[in-house]
Amino acid sequence: MMRRLKDLSAYSLTHAEIMWQREIVELLALGMFFGMSSNSAMRKNQERLRLLSDATCNYKGQAKIVEQQIAQRKDNRKHAQNDEDEPLQPRLL
Repeated sequence: MMRRLKDLSAYSLTHAEIMWQREIVELLALGMFFGMSSNSAMRKNQERLRLLSDATCNYKGQAKIVEQQIAQRKDNRKHAQNDEDEPLQPRLL
């Protein structure tokens, strides 16, 4: 989960449109999960940071992972819209 958080953080630093995508919710939730918030109620979650391995702590976030996932989702959405034009089963009116 920390690696995912680092990937999302790396992506959000270079792409402003993350605010309009579902990844922003995941980014905020993972940040709160690890106590990375100004909310004092979430500070106890920082204990999770001590449980992480060195490999996870040293991992550098890769924005290209998130970029690929978003591009794939957009492609799937385009295909779904094309499929709606020619439904397999006619809709009942």
